[in-house]
Amino acid sequence: MLQEQLFEKVIDQSAPHLSWLHLYFQGEPFLNPRFLEMVKYADSRGIFTSTSTNAHYLQAKKVEGILQSGLKQLTVSMDGITQEVYESYRIGGNLEKVQNGLKLLISERKKAGRNFPRIVLQFLVTGQNEHQLPVLKSWAQAIKVDELQLKTTQIYGFENGSDLIPSDLGYSRYVPTGTGKWKLKKHPENKCWKMWEGAVVTWDGKVVPCCFDKDASHVMGELKSQPLALIWNSLAYLNFRKQLLTDRTQIEICRNCTE
Repeated sequence: MLQEQLFEKVIDQSAPHLSWLHLYFQGEPFLNPRFLEMVKYADSRGIFTSTSTNAHYLQAKKVEGILQSGLKQLTVSMDGITQEVYESYRIGGNLEKVQNGLKLLISERKKAGRNFPRIVLQFLVTGQNEHQLPVLKSWAQAIKVDELQLKTTQIYGFENGSDLIPSDLGYSRYVPTGTGKWKLKKHPENKCWKMWEGAVVTWDGKVVPCCFDKDASHVMGELKSQPLALIWNSLAYLNFRKQLLTDRTQIEICRNCTE
């Protein structure tokens, strides 16, 4: 997990121009025992902080810490409204634990008279759970989350179809070609605002261009040995942006992206 000293070093470098820090990338942030201290540090520098969680760690003490940390937005991933459907995607997950933790956080936030963190309930719509949307919407309204976010699901090997593709293609990133195959609904254009808006830092300090680079295949630099400004303007980064503007389809991580 990202070391606190390295984290603070990067925040100090970035604070003058960093407006939003999303403390999450392919893992559960609350596994880091110092996570909320890191949130506090970024918040003290005037940075809007957000994170995403599976909500299995929202017990009373953790909820109290969240409310005191300055965290501005918390996204809770819950991809089913019954245990059977939920665990078909969230392997080993406990839906009751997630729902109780979420209710506790909302209740304690209200008691404390706080507006933050803003709570977003995120639901990845798949062919296995799309039938639960009406019940989900009623439940989300009943417990008073700030936002219910219905998201399309990224699927590897989508070309041959998948049980995860919803029958309602309004919730799908993919559409049938008419020949038994599937394709991206939106044809990727040779542009991407994310390359100039921000970057992603892995747990060990590597800088990668975006959250689609889940395996850190495109390392632009390492914060352990290089300042962020140098990495941002490096030849590697400039060449990556140039390739994206020239022919995005030649970049593997861009081929399954709908931005």
